[in-house]
Amino acid sequence: MKEIKRRRAMMVLWGCISVLALCAAGMLALLLPVPAAEEVQIPGARGNIPATVQMPGKLARTGEVPLVVMCHGFTGNRGGDGHFEPLARDLAEQGIASVRLDFAGCGDSTEPYTEYTLTNMAADVEAVIAYMQKEYDTDGRKALVGHSMGGRLASLYPKLGSSPMSALVLWSPANGAGLQGLEFLNINDFSQVEALAAEAEANGQVATKWGVEISAAFVQEMRDSDPNAALREAGIPVLLTYSGKDTVLSEQTISETIATVQSLPDSTVVLDPFVEGDHNYTAEDAALSAQLDASLRETTVTFLNNALK
Repeated sequence: MKEIKRRRAMMVLWGCISVLALCAAGMLALLLPVPAAEEVQIPGARGNIPATVQMPGKLARTGEVPLVVMCHGFTGNRGGDGHFEPLARDLAEQGIASVRLDFAGCGDSTEPYTEYTLTNMAADVEAVIAYMQKEYDTDGRKALVGHSMGGRLASLYPKLGSSPMSALVLWSPANGAGLQGLEFLNINDFSQVEALAAEAEANGQVATKWGVEISAAFVQEMRDSDPNAALREAGIPVLLTYSGKDTVLSEQTISETIATVQSLPDSTVVLDPFVEGDHNYTAEDAALSAQLDASLRETTVTFLNNALK
């Protein structure tokens, strides 16, 4: 009888230990500095938006949780050329939530690329912000990080969107005024860019050397937009970076955008760490690519940490 009681007591003890272990594991999961990222489908005006959410750990949160929305470039995806995922983790360590999304026709999006327009991109950002506020309580300050065409969108967003931004981060934005913003379609012959634009407007869409078709609506929005003027009008803090070996944007676009950001209060232009990088902040040498990525993330996190807290 004593042996049976002893065995029962041991079973109860081990049961209690197991429960405590599970509870401890659950608590540790909640308190991890950087929880696992979550793949989500966010309801949008035209259907679901594929996105990845990265929240900070419980211990990293202090008061209202800031939010950063990451916007990729033309024909890109929410990987951001390999920069967005590690950036999201770095931000999470600072208590900043982030979400990165695939715009129409890109990544896991099921829409045709002809739905890739500035208006639709801005609407998707709006939907993503609303979703994050509702589902993840990201009720703090907000910022956009945009690369290339995503940088143009970020520059224009204070005019196109309704969610107030506390800061913008622009990595090599395609910020040429009007059609100059499409110069990357043929950087060596702008007359060909004008010809493509005219064909799109005449036929509703046109094929490009990038393997996608752009719509007449997108071309018209490019004609009508001036992102640097929008930056001056918004007057919010901006971090601007350009690489030294960019072969898809003109010196005119780069110099005009640098001058614009230098004129803005609490804004900064960072160029030196990226002189050996290409438009995507990469290089043929793996060690150099890693260095470029680390510098890009460090510069961005430092700026956003100051701007959002």
